Amino acid sequence: MTNRNRRSFVTAVAAAGTLGLAGCLSRVREWRGEDGEPTSTQSNDETDGSSAGAGSGDRPDLPGNSIDGFEALDEWTAMIDAGELEAETKSPYAGSQSARLTATEDTEYAAVYRTVPDGLDLRGTTLSLATKFTGRDQLRLTLELFAPNSRDAYAVQRTLTGPSDRWVRVDFGTDRVDGQPDLSNVREIRLTARRRGDLSGSIDCLVDDLRTVDRPETGNVMLLFDGTLESHATRAADLMESYGFAGVEAVIPEAIGEGDRLTLDQLHDLNDAGWDMAARPRTGSRYLHEYTPEKQEGMIRRTKAFLENRGFEDGANHFVTPRNVLGPNGLDLVREHHEQAFRFGGGPNGLPLTDPHNVGFFSGAAGEETKSYVDFAADYGQLAVLHFEHIGADGLSEGAFADLLAYVDRQDVDVVTATDLLEGA
Repeated sequence: MTNRNRRSFVTAVAAAGTLGLAGCLSRVREWRGEDGEPTSTQSNDETDGSSAGAGSGDRPDLPGNSIDGFEALDEWTAMIDAGELEAETKSPYAGSQSARLTATEDTEYAAVYRTVPDGLDLRGTTLSLATKFTGRDQLRLTLELFAPNSRDAYAVQRTLTGPSDRWVRVDFGTDRVDGQPDLSNVREIRLTARRRGDLSGSIDCLVDDLRTVDRPETGNVMLLFDGTLESHATRAADLMESYGFAGVEAVIPEAIGEGDRLTLDQLHDLNDAGWDMAARPRTGSRYLHEYTPEKQEGMIRRTKAFLENRGFEDGANHFVTPRNVLGPNGLDLVREHHEQAFRFGGGPNGLPLTDPHNVGFFSGAAGEETKSYVDFAADYGQLAVLHFEHIGADGLSEGAFADLLAYVDRQDVDVVTATDLLEGA
C-alpha cells in the first residue's frame, strides 16, 4: 500500500474527482455553515439543543435518498412479543411524524419489520437512520436486510452510547453476513432496538428518515489512540511509520509529561509525522454528563484552546468522548466547538458520514473480531476506527500490534486521520 498520510490522501481524493466523502462532508458543511453555525435549513432541535416541534420538517441537505420517512406506518409491523409501534408527532425528525418503538421492562427488545414484495436494490449503498431514545444511556440498533430471505441476510448495527433526548444519525456499519445475500433483491427490512449497559428498564426509541447513499469504492481505517500514553510514540509510531500510517492521539492536557504519558515534545513529533492531536477532556472516574453544564463547557473549551495554543489546530477540530458516554448537553457543546466527535460504536461506520458528531470506534485489541471489522470496511466501503490504549506490556503487545498493521496494509483500505476525513471535502 502507498503512503496514506494527510497530504497524499487529500491529493488522491482531489485527483480522483469522485463524490464519496467529499460529497457528504460538503453537504454537512452546507448544513452547519462554514463557521460551524447552523444554517436556516436546520430545524429547532439542532439550533437550540431542544427537541424539534411538530411540523419542523426541514432537515439538513444530506447525501443520498430517503427510502422511508415513516409517514405510512401501516407498512411496518411490530414483531410478536417485541414491543409496540406507534406514530410520534410531537418531535419528528422530518416530515409530520416519526416512528416510536417501545418495549416494557419485561420485554427483551423492540423490533419492527416491513416487507418489500417487489424487492429493493441496495447494492453499492450504505444505510443511515435518524434516532432519538429516552430513559437510558445506551442502546443498540440492528438493521437486517433479508435478501431475499432470512437464510441470506445482511446485518448492520450501531451501539449508541448517548446522548438520550437528542436526535442523532446512525451511519450503520456491517455486523454480520449470513449465507450469500443478494442485495439487489432485498425483500424484508427488520429493525431491532436492544438495551445495552443497564439491561433493566423499558425501551423508548424514535426513528426516522431511513436513507441510502452511494458508498465509496475504497473503505477507510483510522488508528485512534487514547490516554496520551507514552507507548503510542515509543512503540506504535515507529511501526506505523514503516507503512506510512498516521494516527489520531486523544490528548488529555493535564496528563502530558506525567508518569508514562506523552511529553509535549513527543506530541509535536507525532504531529509532524501527520498525526492529529484530538481533544479529550479529563473527567477522572466520572462521566462528562455528571458535571454541571458550566463545568462541561469549561472542560471542552479549555481542552480545545490548549491544543490550538500549542500549534495543534487541525487536531483540535476533533473530540474524543471521555469514558464514551455522552449526555445531551455535552453533545450540544461538542457540536458547537468541534467539527467531529468519536465514541464507542461497536463496529464500522457507513460512508459517507451523515453525522460527523456520531462516529463510532471499536477495540483494536480484539483479535479476530477487529480484523473482521477491517474486512467489512474493505468489502463494503466503510470506516473502521480502531481504538487503542496501552501498546506493550500493559495492553496490546507490540507483536500483536505489528501483526494488525500488516493485516490492515494487505486490505484494500486507506488509512486516514480525522483531519483527512474532513479535508476530503
